[in-house]
Amino acid sequence: MAEKIKIEKNTIAETLLLPLSGRADCSKKYPEIFKDEEAERIISTIDYDFSSLSYKSFVVLSWAVRKHFLLGCAKKYLREHPNATIVNLGCGADTCFSELDNGTCRILNLDLPEVIEARQQFTKCHEREKNVGASAFDLSWLDKVETKPEDGLFVMSGGVLFYFEEEKIRMLFTALSQKFPNGGICFDAVNSKGLKKSNAVVEKSGNKGAKIVFALNDAEKQFVSWSPHFKVNVQRSLSQEIKKAKSIPFGTRFAVNMGMKMGFMQFVEVLFK
Repeated sequence: MAEKIKIEKNTIAETLLLPLSGRADCSKKYPEIFKDEEAERIISTIDYDFSSLSYKSFVVLSWAVRKHFLLGCAKKYLREHPNATIVNLGCGADTCFSELDNGTCRILNLDLPEVIEARQQFTKCHEREKNVGASAFDLSWLDKVETKPEDGLFVMSGGVLFYFEEEKIRMLFTALSQKFPNGGICFDAVNSKGLKKSNAVVEKSGNKGAKIVFALNDAEKQFVSWSPHFKVNVQRSLSQEIKKAKSIPFGTRFAVNMGMKMGFMQFVEVLFK
């Protein structure tokens, strides 16, 4: 048996385990909706006290719901652009190659260099997949995209963009739409009330470096004001598939769905046309 990877407390590698363990947990509990064999495999190779991670069930479910949405958008894009590159922006320890691989697409995992270094302890790249260590806002990473502009590029980003100022996000979206005019991006967002609620929790914990700064109260209006060529889709409730999943406790589903209806969590897709 291979020796397990030891993860120490208070390290970058440890921070990657939180959503990863949540997705693995949902994969085991609700495999008909959230099956994630890679997350389960990676967790099984790690030596860490996972019992020390204590999160409410609706938070854990929200991590799985987020990836379910992001993958859905990326798969839809690949049906129309099979040779495209899918960028997993702020990838952490997230894996998506096996779920998206159609035999021709490429996957680019983008995160800060120290995160990519930690990620490589857990998982290796497949063929047509590569890791890039860089800030999303250092646009030189676009030069590392091997796909031709006409083949397309689609970005999926979970739990990242709301930590950055609007001007930075606008710069990124503009650059993406100019280089890949038939591309797009999907991500999760919060409204102003969700921002205040989240930051209040952060302040109470004593963590002053993880505050949300970007809120979306009307995604359609806001992004179209950036460019008339942006087509915006917003998901503000759970999909029918998840709502009808009887294996997921009603209270957990209800909590996540209400959070989405109130705008505390929303999923946005911006297509460049």
